[in-house]
Amino acid sequence: MEKILKGKLVIENILENLKKQQKKRKLGVFRVGDDPGSSYYLKSIIKNADEVGITVDTLELEENNTEEKIKKSLKTMAKSKKVDGILIMEPLPENMNINDLIEIIGKDLDVEGMHPYNLGKLLMGHPTIIPSTPGAVLELMKYYDIDTTGKDTVIIGRSNIVGKPLANLLLRKAPLGNATVTVCHSKTKDIKNVSKKADILIVAIGQAEFVTGEFVKEGAIVIDVGTNEKNGKMVGDVHFESVETKAKAITPVPGGVGSITTAMLLSNLYKL
Repeated sequence: MEKILKGKLVIENILENLKKQQKKRKLGVFRVGDDPGSSYYLKSIIKNADEVGITVDTLELEENNTEEKIKKSLKTMAKSKKVDGILIMEPLPENMNINDLIEIIGKDLDVEGMHPYNLGKLLMGHPTIIPSTPGAVLELMKYYDIDTTGKDTVIIGRSNIVGKPLANLLLRKAPLGNATVTVCHSKTKDIKNVSKKADILIVAIGQAEFVTGEFVKEGAIVIDVGTNEKNGKMVGDVHFESVETKAKAITPVPGGVGSITTAMLLSNLYKL
């Protein structure tokens, strides 16, 4: 196994498989406001979509629109039958609940796998659509032949979009499953010593360079899901320099899990 688990090779593998698809697809992107982070993500989506022949149809609304107008516009997109899946981009206006919008598009257009039906299938061990970030972690593990069976796996972070679904996926009776999973969060006591027991440590806590070498046992595999801005540069939730010396393998930021997420989103479009 390589020491640095780069996302580029994983992305190329996913996109090559998508290019082989005979029928072309159209992704609907629903966006409210002009957040710089979501603008960057949208550019990445369009770039990869163009490469594999997927059309991106973007509906952008001003942030000062009423909740009624936003919901009505989304319903129109969902009922148009002109798109094969819809991505609802965050952040949304403070008064908007993304779960309400996910209910509007329904399970069959839910390209992020966050509809209650799709999450329920995942919880039962038979996922239809896997959320793109957990999916990116699994694809990285698959590409680099990381064995999860029986491995003590610690996930730091319990969000609905990463920690919780990823924990359930790694518990499945499947090749990329059968792990012994511990989920840590803000109320976990002595999180440092808990994470130090991990054969595989996955960090998705949203705090810049939270995990240092003291959290990691010698020879662990460390997967950093975080993306944070610190002192004008992009860093992960893991302090790369101090952890790299102890880890058997580690993902970089940028260029690791986050970079694979867009490719997984496009892959989900075909699964729908």
